[in-house]
Amino acid sequence: MKVHIFALSAVAIALAIPYSFAQTAALENTAFNTDAPPMPANYSPSGGGFVSRPPVPRATTQTYRPFSALGFATRVGLGGTGFDIATPLSTKLNLRAGGDFFSYATSFQEQGANVGVSLHLRSGHSAIDWFPFGGHFRISPQLVFGNNNRILATAIIPSGSTVTLSGKDYISSYTDPLHGSGRIDFNKVSPGLSFGFGNLIPRDRSHFSLPVELGVYYVGQPSLQVAFTGSACDPNYALSVGCESVDLDASFQQSVAAFKARNDNNLSYASFFPIFSVGFAYRLF
Repeated sequence: MKVHIFALSAVAIALAIPYSFAQTAALENTAFNTDAPPMPANYSPSGGGFVSRPPVPRATTQTYRPFSALGFATRVGLGGTGFDIATPLSTKLNLRAGGDFFSYATSFQEQGANVGVSLHLRSGHSAIDWFPFGGHFRISPQLVFGNNNRILATAIIPSGSTVTLSGKDYISSYTDPLHGSGRIDFNKVSPGLSFGFGNLIPRDRSHFSLPVELGVYYVGQPSLQVAFTGSACDPNYALSVGCESVDLDASFQQSVAAFKARNDNNLSYASFFPIFSVGFAYRLF
């Protein structure tokens, strides 16, 4: 009986030895294996499991498109008082439009004539404001439209007073005194270019700016109109026989034409109208 028990024990030990060696090798491989699989990014050992992390917000940039913002400015300059309204087209471009208004009138005496002069400045404009460096300096090609700038003059030559036209003297009639009128007009549409500082729609989200603008626009050859009514008398003749309506007096009309030609030549130097203004601007939104 003891022999049988001993034999069974020997068989059990023989079967257990390979299994023990296999377990020992597996434990050794696990102990020496340093390439453990990576843990998931949202695994938290201290929390005992997986946790959810909020997404990282992305940086946002301001998008500029038409009517995404609006700026308004009032200003004063050589064209009078005016206003501008602007909206962005892109990060470095604005579309701007506005108008200018100015009136002035005075009267004086010149060579015995009572002269009245009035200056009317009325015009609208549109411009593209380009900010090449992304700051406040801008270059602005523009178009002046509805140009109603004009100069009006009237002259009343009292009876018996002498007026000189193109070097020739005429006496205003006692019964039909001379009246003169003059007018200077400019092109209705004119191109221009200006430089300036100040953005009506600041890109740093501030609301206030102080725009300054300097430039010119081309008005072309100004148009001069001169007309007289009444009767003029030749000082070389008696007033009773030497007076004639200016509409029928060829000598007087020649003198008026020479006067107009001479001043047309002088006005050719006024083909460019200056632009200069300073203002205060506010970004509405």
